[in-house]
Order: sequence, then C-alpha cells, then structure tokens
Amino acid sequence: MGALEVLIPISFFACIVLCTFFIAKYRSETITKLGGPIPKTPRNPNSWKRIGTVVIGLAIGLLTSGLLFSNQVISDNDDSAGFIVTGIISLTVGAALILADKKTKNEENIDG
Repeated sequence: MGALEVLIPISFFACIVLCTFFIAKYRSETITKLGGPIPKTPRNPNSWKRIGTVVIGLAIGLLTSGLLFSNQVISDNDDSAGFIVTGIISLTVGAALILADKKTKNEENIDG
C-alpha cells in the first residue's frame, strides 16, 4: 500500500502540470491564429442574490442537521448518521439552487 500512497500525489502533480501546459498551448495557438490577443467578451454582473440563496440553503441544512442531533433524533453512534446529514444538506442546497435559478430566470424576463 506504500507505493499507492506515493503514486497519488505524483499523479495529481502531473495532472496539474499537463493542464497548465495545454491551456498555455491553446492560448498561444489562438493568439497566433487570430493575430493578436484574445478579445474579452463582456461579462454580466454576478448576481449576489443567487449566491446568497445558496448560502442560506446551506445554512438551513446545517441548522436542521444540528437540531436533529441536539434533539437526539439522530444519534452519534448511528451508522447512517453521516448519510442522513449529507442528505439533508444536499436537499436544502439543491432546493436553494432551484430557487436561485428561478429567481434569475424571472429577473431576465423582467429586464427583457
């Protein structure tokens, strides 16, 4: 098992090096093909409402799982406690993502 423990960081480092190499290669090829720097596309301002909604969903999931632990609904020695907590947090963050996406679509429809 010792060889496997050494192989994981080496392969992770190799992935990072290769990603950096191919990104730099793609950029240099694009610059030479276009004959100049890559033009930047105009960005839409990031809506903090979406990020805030997702953070609130995460906080609600953490609060719910904490309340279930404190009220002894979920016990620490239960084997499935981690799965239940992960499921609660995943559900609340997923619901928050859906809600944030609907808010964004409504804002886009109003603005035109």
